[in-house]
Amino acid sequence: LPIGYHGRASSVVLSGTNVTRPRGLSLAKGSTVPAYGPCKVMDYELEMGIFIGSGNDLGRPVTCDDAREHIIGLVLVNDWSARDIQKYEYVPLGPFTAKNFATSISPWIVTLEALAPFSQPAPTQDLNPVADYLSHSPTGGRQRETFDIQLEVVVEAK
Repeated sequence: LPIGYHGRASSVVLSGTNVTRPRGLSLAKGSTVPAYGPCKVMDYELEMGIFIGSGNDLGRPVTCDDAREHIIGLVLVNDWSARDIQKYEYVPLGPFTAKNFATSISPWIVTLEALAPFSQPAPTQDLNPVADYLSHSPTGGRQRETFDIQLEVVVEAK
């Protein structure tokens, strides 16, 4: 059974914006009847986001080899989840609004030029390609790269 995910851009806010604890259905341990109420198991994931600049013609894909030319820069991303609500809504189709009920991003974009000192060759991947468009071409002229960036999260209780 495929798992369904949704996409949304309406709840992307700048870091520091208050995030409202969501309400939804969850199943308490030992219970067989779901209850509606505020999330009790909330968390977030620290991620890197990419801002895309120049576009492409409608219907014309951007290859992995050309993708860098479309990237403006990176931002920090916090993907907020309501794990108890997500656990209940996951079956049978997958997590919906509880999986990422809010997304906060840093108020600055770090350009690829600013990240150049942290660039390094990406590890070799030995994957069976699913489709050619998901891979760098062996003759693409650009070495796969990644960034050596250490991220840290500090949580302060109020």
